[in-house]
Amino acid sequence: MSRTLLASNALWTHCLRLRSAPSRGAFRQLATSGSQYPDDYRFYPTFFIFQEQCILLKAALKKLDSMESGKARRRRREYLRSSPPTATPRSVQDLFLPDEYYDFQEARGHFDGVIKRYREMHVTSWPEDMPEVLPLLDRLKEIHLNQDTQTHILHLASDGEILPHVDNVEASGKWILGVSLGDERTLRLDNASSGKRYEIALPSGSVYIQKDAVRYEYQHSILGKSGGTGAADCRRQRLSIMIRDRIASQQL
Repeated sequence: MSRTLLASNALWTHCLRLRSAPSRGAFRQLATSGSQYPDDYRFYPTFFIFQEQCILLKAALKKLDSMESGKARRRRREYLRSSPPTATPRSVQDLFLPDEYYDFQEARGHFDGVIKRYREMHVTSWPEDMPEVLPLLDRLKEIHLNQDTQTHILHLASDGEILPHVDNVEASGKWILGVSLGDERTLRLDNASSGKRYEIALPSGSVYIQKDAVRYEYQHSILGKSGGTGAADCRRQRLSIMIRDRIASQQL
């Protein structure tokens, strides 16, 4: 077995080792609420533990990598041969490769031009060799209405960002759920009519739900390297798994 494959398997084994798993209630906080969040916003700061984050992130990266060109995949294989991943990751950030080994797109490639330096795709299935993914995603059904949904993966580069925007009511349903993996970024919510602004840190493993007024009355953005109150020079890659309800026209 090659050195690269051995290192990759060791990394993956570490992520799957669930150390006498406690009950779910022991590591998942209830939704937080209060004046620090707007109405129609729910936040679960520690929904997924570290090992579960590894599973979700590896599956999402595998899906995104599969849609890129053969040239990009060869470059990643060559990098892994020369720089095998660490066998004991200290954070989910260790699962990302350097920015230059991904084909990140510029803002002009997105349909509404609000996302900078990203990869994305819609997901209808997950890797068959990773059956442990589905039980984790099924847990999310406990906190959102179990309706017909669609799933989307969005991967931001270290210098990627989502510019301020209001969701298009004709292109999306009533709510959206986001699973944050990787770098802790700041979600900014601005209401121009009331002057209210919220800045919410999204740590890896957290889950948020935005619905109704907060989607269509607030501009929301994911701040880039120079935004927010955190260290501006320490931004790293972030990936989110987003689940939303389908609008009536998409269910036909």
